[in-house]
Amino acid sequence: MEELISFFTLRPVFTHFGLSVVWYLYLLNAFIRVYIAFSSIFQALSQRGISWEAWSPNFVPLVLDIVVQLGLVRLLLEVAAIILSDARRT
Repeated sequence: MEELISFFTLRPVFTHFGLSVVWYLYLLNAFIRVYIAFSSIFQALSQRGISWEAWSPNFVPLVLDIVVQLGLVRLLLEVAAIILSDARRT
């Protein structure tokens, strides 16, 4: 119960291994989201008879969104790692 309280009060509760697991799960989630987005876009375009080359400039915002989210999560995990390393020193 103490870990749950610490989690919701934003106290550090993860270890280095836990942060690694969270990062790899998030990467897996991002890859699955990209795959689902691209497959559904290609399917919708092929049903309407539109060439994907004509629609390809619209891929940039989709990919940029996912790259920015990955960068932000990585930044937050690095901050969490710094907080964890400082907590161990004291």
